[in-house]
Amino acid sequence: MVTNPEFQSLLTQVLEEKIPFCHLLGVKIASLDPDRPQLRFDMREELLGNFAQGMLHGGVIASVLDSVAGIAILLKMAALHPKDDVFSQVKEFGLMSTIDLRIDYLQPGKGTSFTANAEVTRLGKRVANVLMDLRNDKGERIATGAAAFMLHGRS
Repeated sequence: MVTNPEFQSLLTQVLEEKIPFCHLLGVKIASLDPDRPQLRFDMREELLGNFAQGMLHGGVIASVLDSVAGIAILLKMAALHPKDDVFSQVKEFGLMSTIDLRIDYLQPGKGTSFTANAEVTRLGKRVANVLMDLRNDKGERIATGAAAFMLHGRS
């Protein structure tokens, strides 16, 4: 399922166009690797938290890390427990919710573009755990995160 072009296209469309907040942030899928997916976005004035120093708002960082964690879980579920069709697989995205999110801000969010990646460390029947990372265009680590997601409707 994970390598199915229709699945990849639909998932990209959902994240980049159908989720209004991700669209507002300008988040794009950089990789749909089920072991370490990546999202990217460019710095824009609207994303600044400290306008005097040109740094990303902490909420942008947290939101992007939360989003890449959700994508990682969906891809891991598709790899390990594929559904019969792409629509059912993508629908799983709507059946999960963040129940815990921890962000460690390591240095100021400066850069022209940013890449977030995630790794699912545990995929249980009801809860999934993920580690995330955000880096700028120079490869400098800006923030790390850890999240737990409730997986609704799984048995």
